[in-house]
Amino acid sequence: MGDAKFVGVDWAKKDGWFSIAYDVDGNWDAHHGSFEEIVKYYSSAELILVDVPIGIPVGRREGRACDKAARKKISGVRSSFSSSVFRVPTRDAVADRMINGLQREEAHQCEKKRTTKPGINRQSWSIIPQIFEVDGVLAKLGKRRKSIREVHPEVCFWALNGKNSLQHKKDHPAGEAERIRILEARRIEPRTREILAAVQKEYPAKVAPDDILDALAAAVTARLGHPGRLATLPAKPPHDARGLPMEMVYYNPPDA
Repeated sequence: MGDAKFVGVDWAKKDGWFSIAYDVDGNWDAHHGSFEEIVKYYSSAELILVDVPIGIPVGRREGRACDKAARKKISGVRSSFSSSVFRVPTRDAVADRMINGLQREEAHQCEKKRTTKPGINRQSWSIIPQIFEVDGVLAKLGKRRKSIREVHPEVCFWALNGKNSLQHKKDHPAGEAERIRILEARRIEPRTREILAAVQKEYPAKVAPDDILDALAAAVTARLGHPGRLATLPAKPPHDARGLPMEMVYYNPPDA
């Protein structure tokens, strides 16, 4: 279904990117591959929402405003939820690993010297290849890059849950059940269990259940939010040195 219009993309922990997409009639399909392959496959997409930092800070900074806002929104009754919003490394740190081949400890020390924050923790280090991959694709897209925007799955679920914090982490059975319930009970995606089963059958060794639910949350956010019903964290996002917005988008219904 390469003619899909609304796409949600998440990094599949076992290998590569995973996407769920909808056409204008609500039909869905799934795809797995590199980010560039997914973007090419959905060449007609009006909106692609991906769980990866897009706007990347440069030099000394206090952190991205969208990350701070996201941590505040999703922490709720469990402050540990905020740890799912990783600290975003600088563009120089991305280059240190992906272009200059530095090891983490050396890159960590370099990052500490050029920022006001601690260097690179293991979580930040782990997402650098994904940041680099998506940033490289965006650099080649020209005007189409505006259709590709950043989300965080926990922010998506927070918004889809009536802007209420969730109770359980996603990697816990109760967290999986909670996220399914949000999508089904609110009639956001009544086929959630069907989609889960179908994707697990098609990609049994590549995609975990939480990957599927995260991509699905992004896809329904794109479908429900486009056009005109997406809000951003922060409300007026700043841009990085390459003109990319440092934002996270979420669904904001008209009666909210």
